[in-house]
Amino acid sequence: MGNYRGALAAALMISCGGGHSSTTAHEQGTPLAGTSQKTYAPMTVKGDAKMANQAVILGTDDKNGSTVVPLPTVQSKVNVDALWVKLGPTPSGGFTPVKLSTGPNSDGSVQVGIYEELSGGTGAQWRAGIWISAFVAATALGKDLTDFQFTASSGGYIDGPSASGLMAGGFLASMTGAPIDPTVTMTGIINPDGTIGPVGGIPEKFLGAIEKGKKRLGYPIGMRKTTSEATGKEVDLVQLAKDHGAEAIEVADVYEAYKLLTGKQLPAPLPVAETEMAIDPETTAALELKYKDWQQRLASEWAVVTQMESAGKLPKLLQMMRQKAQDASTEAEKLHAKGKIAAAYMRIFQAWSYASSATRSYAILGLLQKGDIRSAISKLESLEQTDEKTGEVFKKIGAMRPTTLGGHLQMLSSFQAGLRAWGFQSFAARQIATAKAFLQTLSGASASDLADPDAADQILAQVGPAVVLAARTEGADILALQELEFEKEPTVNYMCSIPNVKRMSTSFQSAAAAGINYFDQILITPMAQSSGMTDDAARQQVAAYEPDYLVAYMTSHLSIADGLPADLKKQWGEGSFAWNIMSLASTELAYFGSAALITKYYSLDIHTDNTSGKADRVEHEAAFATMLATAERNARANAHAARIATGGIPVQAKLAYQLAAVERDGDLNDRVEALTQFWVSSAFSQTAMMLARN
Repeated sequence: MGNYRGALAAALMISCGGGHSSTTAHEQGTPLAGTSQKTYAPMTVKGDAKMANQAVILGTDDKNGSTVVPLPTVQSKVNVDALWVKLGPTPSGGFTPVKLSTGPNSDGSVQVGIYEELSGGTGAQWRAGIWISAFVAATALGKDLTDFQFTASSGGYIDGPSASGLMAGGFLASMTGAPIDPTVTMTGIINPDGTIGPVGGIPEKFLGAIEKGKKRLGYPIGMRKTTSEATGKEVDLVQLAKDHGAEAIEVADVYEAYKLLTGKQLPAPLPVAETEMAIDPETTAALELKYKDWQQRLASEWAVVTQMESAGKLPKLLQMMRQKAQDASTEAEKLHAKGKIAAAYMRIFQAWSYASSATRSYAILGLLQKGDIRSAISKLESLEQTDEKTGEVFKKIGAMRPTTLGGHLQMLSSFQAGLRAWGFQSFAARQIATAKAFLQTLSGASASDLADPDAADQILAQVGPAVVLAARTEGADILALQELEFEKEPTVNYMCSIPNVKRMSTSFQSAAAAGINYFDQILITPMAQSSGMTDDAARQQVAAYEPDYLVAYMTSHLSIADGLPADLKKQWGEGSFAWNIMSLASTELAYFGSAALITKYYSLDIHTDNTSGKADRVEHEAAFATMLATAERNARANAHAARIATGGIPVQAKLAYQLAAVERDGDLNDRVEALTQFWVSSAFSQTAMMLARN
């Protein structure tokens, strides 16, 4: 199911209206001057939304009204102070002044300028934060990144994304012409849906800022109790600020960041009720048929799985695959019985993926243990998916000529599933080649050596990853085609503008490139340097347990990739409808994927077990819980805005929301997946709005 299908890569207590813990704070800000209310019929927002002197924020009241916000028609500038913490024997904090400016952009190009006082003064993390901040700020106003020129200028040396929430609020202030209170600042990372995520070193940042005159300081919601870098002890930020004559304020999202900095209340979409995120009967019936299809596919694997159960002691990897298949199958049936068809569909797919990986690995191992290395290699080679098969999937999707908005979204979603398959296939080819080379080294081993139980673990350690990736490739291709059948919905007539789609793609591509570069800086490059390997080798190692990184990296480079993408670009034409929709699907997938990775590995500091690939520990549990709750609310708020813009809530947004609603009640790994799915739900709603105004 498009890019919300996190089960593909792995294989979050909220009531209606809850989760936005500072809702009353929105009500306390001074209303923006000059705003007006307006009601829009579906597909009529474009004229107002694209005017340079105003923004339209959809769904700001419970009667489907929207707010028109006046904007400056000339360049506007503001100053913010980005908090930092200096680690070492004696940790300390302070802030660096940053000048932000925005202005109308008439030529439709992406213009985000990051200026530095010293050569190399801004690091990759800082630059990525600026890009995402600009993107989120534009989205909050119902605008495209290409509607504005953005600049950020800082002095000295600065890095890290922890000021990106401040930058997003600052950009919004500049875009609306609102002055910023010089005694106010904040810290927190901006997430792709506008929520503010946790960061470290806040006590030291606050103390350093208070010493320089700051009186009101914002921190990510859920982080009132946080650890001091200096003492290692827990600190109450509210009490800390009070003891030093200042005030500490929780900030949940970009709207609250704006209110903190300016004292003004920026209108925000109100969420629809949870019941309005339900899947329609037609989609439910179509999903039911596909659920049965996966049941049949699973049944064809189950005889071998049962045989494995009676085969005695199995290698650890096979035990894990078999158990995961059984657990996923059991959970699928429970969810299906409760009518939770979207989640049941993904669980039964997971069960097939694990079972298929197990049976194929078992077959290769069996051949090796009989001493038939040639047949084992042949079996491994048969798993390799060719460009031709994945190419046929892309060609079927590319042949679509949708005449409705829903058809465009369906095409985007199916392309994203196909792009996952392409990413997995590319990596699987490398893994299969590596596994084949390993198997060839066994040609001199005796049958008794190959049959040794200890040897089985070593063999599967080399063969297993290739088999798993082959199954993911096959599964993603099937999902892409199935989405063409069950993600259909009657929506308004629509035909996209290719030049506008190109501009949207460029916006996502620019932000995604910054995000991937940042992630490489915090994980890939340090791993390569510490292990004496190349960056590419480190990428392969990370991709083995974090497939979302593989997909984000591959899709961020689609436009310059060789092989299948280059062939399709040549065949379709770079200016074709199919290539441009595929490019938009790819760049969106890369942008949201890279942003999720930054949140997971930097903001939440989630630890992932390298063997299972599952999240097993989160550093900021309270902040995670509140961020998850806010993301859930934002998914429904974006759905409200999308419904006004287009006449309906995208089925993809509903599917992602329903999957997340189940995952949020699971273990840590499930809740991490739920956070991503709520973001994806918001992303599809935001994409629908982008298409409507373009």
